[in-house]
Amino acid sequence: MPVNSQNILKELEVSKLPTLPSILADVLDSCQNHDSSFQSLAEIIARDASISARVVAMANSTLYNRGTPIRSLDRALLVLGIDTIRTIVITASIHQFFSGLSHGNHEFLKEFWRRSLSCALLAKSLAILTSYPKPEEAYLTGLLHNIGELVLSRNFNKEYLTLREEQPDEDKRLKHELGTFGIDHAELGAQLANEWGLSPYAIDAIRYHHANTVDILGAQHLVKILYTASALSNDAQQSMQQSVETTNSLFELNPSLISEICRKIDEEVIQVAESMGVQLDKQDDQEAHISLARAIRDQNLQNISRDLVSKAKTKIELATQIQHSLSLLLGTRQTALFWNEDNELVLIEDSYEAPLCFPLNEGSSLAAKSALRNEVLSSIDDDSAFVADQQILRLLDAQHMLCLPLLDGERIIAVIATTLHSNKERLHPNFLSILISQFKRQCIDIEQAHCAENTDSEINSLNAKVREIAHEANNPLSIINNYLSSLSLKLSEEDEVQEELQVLKEELERASQIIFRLRDLQQDITHDEGDADINLEIKNLLTLYKSSLFLAKSIDSEYLPDSSLRPVDISPGSLRQILTNLMKNAVEAMPEGGKISAATKSSINVNGHSFCEIKITDNGPGIPEEIQKNLFTPVSTTKGAGHSGLGLSITKNLVTEARGTITCRSDGKGTQFQILLPEQ
Repeated sequence: MPVNSQNILKELEVSKLPTLPSILADVLDSCQNHDSSFQSLAEIIARDASISARVVAMANSTLYNRGTPIRSLDRALLVLGIDTIRTIVITASIHQFFSGLSHGNHEFLKEFWRRSLSCALLAKSLAILTSYPKPEEAYLTGLLHNIGELVLSRNFNKEYLTLREEQPDEDKRLKHELGTFGIDHAELGAQLANEWGLSPYAIDAIRYHHANTVDILGAQHLVKILYTASALSNDAQQSMQQSVETTNSLFELNPSLISEICRKIDEEVIQVAESMGVQLDKQDDQEAHISLARAIRDQNLQNISRDLVSKAKTKIELATQIQHSLSLLLGTRQTALFWNEDNELVLIEDSYEAPLCFPLNEGSSLAAKSALRNEVLSSIDDDSAFVADQQILRLLDAQHMLCLPLLDGERIIAVIATTLHSNKERLHPNFLSILISQFKRQCIDIEQAHCAENTDSEINSLNAKVREIAHEANNPLSIINNYLSSLSLKLSEEDEVQEELQVLKEELERASQIIFRLRDLQQDITHDEGDADINLEIKNLLTLYKSSLFLAKSIDSEYLPDSSLRPVDISPGSLRQILTNLMKNAVEAMPEGGKISAATKSSINVNGHSFCEIKITDNGPGIPEEIQKNLFTPVSTTKGAGHSGLGLSITKNLVTEARGTITCRSDGKGTQFQILLPEQ
């Protein structure tokens, strides 16, 4: 193995490996069809090495796995979940849609796909036949055994395709790969398998699948399985007879049985290819690419990218979501979000330490330059040696970075810095522009939400001050009202001053009502609809009336709340109007004084439906029978002996709007109104 093979691996782009357009179109259709089952999608993915490699790599990344490595495709799919799998597939489709495939690439991919699926199926069959305990691991290893070829074709496209034409013999080509690229596809595949968390045996199986047969005789079980499956799936390398002999020497299997297995596997691969629109014996690359383009078009690229970028509520959440999204979409390993705060770019991180920050000017960093120019900039193209950039690169643990500016018009909101591991990594500007737009929209939403929170806080503070002032204003009004009542008692009933005192009392009551409305101004603004706290509303109203209306009329009050009562679907304003009308009518019915009781109760069952109950009871003379007949009509009156009228008509309408009922019981000993409102 060349000394610098690890460095070569770091420079290779492995996040956007291509696959057949017809396969991608089929998987994309399945992803976007919400009637498709998880199992059906998993079956399609299990037939393609490129997508499976993405799935296994993501499942074993720190984003999803901090425990036991995942070494089977089924487990990887379960760990990621359907939404992440859709993201991986759609991202692969978008990248391939933008990059396109030449005819030579398409023919190579067809052969690579056929070979990978054949090897996977053969490896699983051999594992079952020879009692290997993990046949699914054998399948995955077979599917990925030649993944190094795909990486070489992605990074050295023309050179690698030329080498394949000039060296059709795989064993000889392996040596030329090492001399030309510094690493061969078997070693490259093994190193990738190691990065992706496959087992040591799977790594060795991939590394040695082109070794000499004599060197494999004493190898571990999985290594021998993959070696055999690779030989049997490669008809161009050696004759079937040679492959059968190799299998027989390793596992002592009957040649006729081996031939039968290979025949069935070949038939299955052809059937799978036909079902997915892959024409193995025809040059169908143009039609296949059109099919993929149509699938992308039908889903609308803007809508797809919006679905891929998750929502966030805070800056820290957004920084995490951006790293997650870019890892899925672009294969980046680390990402940092810098927010513009008073013309400084400040790192958004969940840490108690002082965050990394630097001035927003072109002489401070590449990130600042990107924001000020509103351009996507790469440290590969701009080698300015800013200290801040070196700090960012250490933070990202990368040699190069890509800076994505997020602007609202000319206003700089933030900058994203993400890893760029190779000068071969190039992102299509259209796709990049769409992603930047989605991230910018989220930044604006977070800013607006933060602004709304500040506004709400200011309003709440103001409302608290208003309540405090209203409470203090009610105290002198109560004292004045008490003094007027005392003065009235000292004067004879015939004294002409009594009428003037009554006018003063009424004006004091009106002033109290105005202050009460002022106290609840914010509540009226923010709670126009739904979720009224019945117990709180009754308590507030009784507190007000005790020092004003009840005091002036010599009325005692009692309140029996049910603490288990939950908020109900009625506006606080409507509930307050209902309670005010009922209590005022009760007061008017007892000119000589009396007692008003309020009570609440939850979970009242009426015909199988749950209601909350409000009772307003007085001990007055009751409502005359002739008025009770038209109690809730506008023509009735509450003045004098009874207590009905226009207020009760309004009350009934408000209760009805809230899908509730109101009933009245009245005799010579008092009146009780019962209101039932549906519980949520």
